[in-house]
Amino acid sequence: MHNFKFSQEGKDTFIALHCERDTKAVREKDIIDAFEESYFFEAFLLHDEVANFTELVNEKIAEIEKGEFETADVGHKIAELRDAELTVTLSPDKMVGRLKIVSAYGGEMPSIDDVKTACKLQGVRFGLKRSKVEKLLEKGFDAAPGEIFEGDIAFGLEPKHGKNAYFKPLVELFSDKLRKPAEKEGGKVDLRDLGDIETVKPGQKIYQKIPLTDGKPGRNILGDDLPPTPGKDAELELSQGTIIDERDPNILVASREGLARVIDERMEVDNVYTISELTPKQGHIKFNGTVIISGDVSPEMRVVATGDVVVGGFVESASIRCQGEITVIAGASGKLLEPEQPGRQYNCLLEAGNRVNIAFANQIDIRAKRDVFVHKQLSHCNVVAASLRVGQGTKANGKLIGGNIEVSKGIEVGHLGAPAGADTRISMNRTYKVFKQKEDMLWEKIHPLSEEQDKLKDKLKMLMSNEQKQELKMKIAKLSKQVSKLSYQRKRIIQRRRDYMDVIEIHVNHTLYNGTLVEFGGKNLSNDRQRGPSVIRLNEQVIEIEPK
Repeated sequence: MHNFKFSQEGKDTFIALHCERDTKAVREKDIIDAFEESYFFEAFLLHDEVANFTELVNEKIAEIEKGEFETADVGHKIAELRDAELTVTLSPDKMVGRLKIVSAYGGEMPSIDDVKTACKLQGVRFGLKRSKVEKLLEKGFDAAPGEIFEGDIAFGLEPKHGKNAYFKPLVELFSDKLRKPAEKEGGKVDLRDLGDIETVKPGQKIYQKIPLTDGKPGRNILGDDLPPTPGKDAELELSQGTIIDERDPNILVASREGLARVIDERMEVDNVYTISELTPKQGHIKFNGTVIISGDVSPEMRVVATGDVVVGGFVESASIRCQGEITVIAGASGKLLEPEQPGRQYNCLLEAGNRVNIAFANQIDIRAKRDVFVHKQLSHCNVVAASLRVGQGTKANGKLIGGNIEVSKGIEVGHLGAPAGADTRISMNRTYKVFKQKEDMLWEKIHPLSEEQDKLKDKLKMLMSNEQKQELKMKIAKLSKQVSKLSYQRKRIIQRRRDYMDVIEIHVNHTLYNGTLVEFGGKNLSNDRQRGPSVIRLNEQVIEIEPK
């Protein structure tokens, strides 16, 4: 073995070897092995200098062998102490600062002050987290020379964007009571007991606008302020039966006695017409306001109202239509129409410009601009609505048996179909049809323009006059611009329709029975077996039934 000697002068590490006649030639590996076993192993080894020292030593050994020298001492620098390297980089949005540390080669590890200085050089003025820096520096105590470790140490503050203005009722709405009926002993609820129907009085505060907020500014790590986006404003609309509070422009008060109801963020106070029951003795009702029928509605009776309709009893083979919300506390039932009418199959109709709330329904036609909520069971009905929920609780537990259902948003039920295989048809195409109509209308405009464009192109080939050609080219260019614009609009509608169909779903929380037919867009699927809790959706233009 060679007896290498190592020494340190300042940051430089030197190696020396006393060469004699019996000293053998040196290899670079011999030097590296000796260095790694020396006290100075943490210094940064300069491999080029190792090669130079090897060459010098072997030259001296060769000269001694030739007799030119008896002995020779050879020394050379082969390593140096290097302090740790710090690098601070900023994310493109200047919201995060990242520290990279290359561990020292026998030199000094950085301090928190060193990190602060490096951050300042990069312009970091905000968001430096001392705890993050200390955690990274602690890694350096046990790190090997040259080991790299990094982490985020500075964080900007995102702006807190403002909230939109919104509205809240200051009175309990009767339409909400069906969704939270009175609870009896033992946790059971009485669907018929919704408490008194309370009307608002003139001068009573009924609706409040909560103003938008501007939000709070944020700051990036350079210290620059980031302005927030203020919320969007909304106008507190006056409607029938309401006025603005003299002391607070954000509050509506009732200008008359009546039933308060909300439609599309607008509060109205309806005139109220109340009767105990509706039979041929009272006659049909057509009323400009809200109708409250405490008891039952007899067969063949008709109700038409501009407000809500509330029925405390049962509806049998009758027709109720209103611009607001229909609430039937007991339930409704009908029979097949003979003969059938266009768009109608049964002699019982509930048609609402808002929601329909009902305990149970059998063989009736239901049409709602918004949602339909059935407490217990919906059997052999025709429903057209935005969405349908059958059953109460956090997860709907009701039964949907038979009938034709057409919705635009989604369905949630406990049981879908029946063990006996009732003919249950569900279409999720209410909004899909609207998209298709718009697509077809645009195609009807595009097609004749494209045909005319092709004819002009054929005519252009036969013309000889440059003046005629130029005139024709201008017409073709104008047509091309129209076709491109309409085609772009159609492509956007097609994409919106596909995106929409990808998010609507049918949720079955208990049992999905075989024989249920579902339709998404132009796709149909008949469920072939009984399943447990399931989700039905359209995925990549294929209808899928997945377990929940």
